[in-house]
Amino acid sequence: MHLYCLTRGIKHDVDNFINQLTGQYFPYTYDPSLQKAAYVQFAVRPIQLWEFVFPEPCLQEVMQTIKPDTEYPKDEKMMFMLRKMLNASKIPSIDPKILGRPIYKNNIDITMIGTKKDYYVEKDEGIWKKGQEQL
Repeated sequence: MHLYCLTRGIKHDVDNFINQLTGQYFPYTYDPSLQKAAYVQFAVRPIQLWEFVFPEPCLQEVMQTIKPDTEYPKDEKMMFMLRKMLNASKIPSIDPKILGRPIYKNNIDITMIGTKKDYYVEKDEGIWKKGQEQL
């Protein structure tokens, strides 16, 4: 069984909560004929949403660096809803000629959701204005 939850709070307190959960064990009967339960550790696996901020001309290099080694099929409806929620656009095609940086990605399922251009804020005559891209 899987239960999905969101947490929000002081990092130390959230970490303490998660550490206490991982120390819990629950009975599991893997063979009903034995009528004996084994105890399995509570598996707590984070699902984290990250925002990576970098100069726009480096997009291809960043995508090559982050992209997963193995792509698993993703739920397109869910990806659409996440992009909509984040006001992001679809991930552009990755240029195979651009090299990424070598980073450790073992045992991690990476899903790239979308991209969003920077916006800038400038002060003009005492009034803050917001624009969509730097001129």
